[in-house]
Amino acid sequence: MSKIKFTQLRIEALAAPDTGRVDYHDTGCSGLTCRVSYTGIKSFVVLKWNGKNTQRITLGKFPALTVKDAQVKANKIKSDLIRGINPTEEKRKDKIRGLTLQELMDQYLSNKTDLREATIFDYNQKLRQGFADWLSKPVNEITEAMVLARRRHIEKGVDNKLRVLRLLMHYAVRRKIIEVNPVNAVTEERLWSAPIRKKRMISKDSLKDWHDAVMALENEKAKIYLLLLLHTGLRDTDVRYLEWTDIDFKNDCLQARDTKNGTDFTAYLAPQIKPHLRALQALTGTGKYLFPGDTKDGVMGIPRKPIQQVCKEANLEFSSHDLKRTFLTIGEAALIPFSLLKTLANHKTGRDVTEGYIIAEAHTLREATHKIADAIQARVSDTAGNVVSINISAAY
Repeated sequence: MSKIKFTQLRIEALAAPDTGRVDYHDTGCSGLTCRVSYTGIKSFVVLKWNGKNTQRITLGKFPALTVKDAQVKANKIKSDLIRGINPTEEKRKDKIRGLTLQELMDQYLSNKTDLREATIFDYNQKLRQGFADWLSKPVNEITEAMVLARRRHIEKGVDNKLRVLRLLMHYAVRRKIIEVNPVNAVTEERLWSAPIRKKRMISKDSLKDWHDAVMALENEKAKIYLLLLLHTGLRDTDVRYLEWTDIDFKNDCLQARDTKNGTDFTAYLAPQIKPHLRALQALTGTGKYLFPGDTKDGVMGIPRKPIQQVCKEANLEFSSHDLKRTFLTIGEAALIPFSLLKTLANHKTGRDVTEGYIIAEAHTLREATHKIADAIQARVSDTAGNVVSINISAAY
């Protein structure tokens, strides 16, 4: 680093290097440096050692910034640094100070490239439902008092809406946009509602009517989607995002990718469901997904109209997730052990010591899946109590 006394004429006379850049240190103002690049651009910077590393703060370009002004700015910045004020950090804070809640959501979603379209839709919907009038509000103006007041006025699904806000505010804390998550006040005041587990399912007495209505659907994809949910106990997105490469007809299984607990999961195919999958393969097998559709991800959305049609025909109400409860309830009635049902449901193992020692083998899981499928078939059969025999050869 060359040391010279900075003047307007001397800086103007500095020649550009052939490559890279050259730094010149001002002997008249400690820490002030002029950086000259091979392009001829000359910039004033302040270099300050903070005990761990050298801080570099850019002041501006010459000649728009004169030597005299650069020296004044350098002295002020050095004074700020001594007092613990980092101009670069303050500049960053000024830049993000006006970041709105909607902009924060957009920034979060752009960085979370692994989110499925259904999840993105859910986040946006809940944010609009609970905080539509906050979307244009700067994030750092949202206070704990505002969150607590809003909680009292949200009529339905208050916790789910607050969880989306908490997620975004936690992201804002990590990005140093704010210092404290205002939704923490809900935790500190112990205002989160006690979870109420839903219990709706397709009862034993209604399952045949439901099954008959499903089999009568003209929408083949919706029909097989519902049957697959019932026979595997998988979640909606685990089924809708299945790819044909995930289906293993030889070993009678499928792989659900990136499930809710963060892992891939192997589910087994009972003989009753295989013919339907083969029929679906003839319909959509040339594409990537079992259930292709018009969503952004290229998969079918939840088939709400066919579900409403089944509800009307069977005179009941159900959702996709209710079929998971139905699968497990039938499994319990078929005397499948609880630990095995938990594995079939792809639920995480708890803290029970004994449970941690039980490792369900593929053969055991396959047999349990077949047993549940037989119980389903017995309930939907026209001959009560009898299991309808499936012509397995028709599946190949």
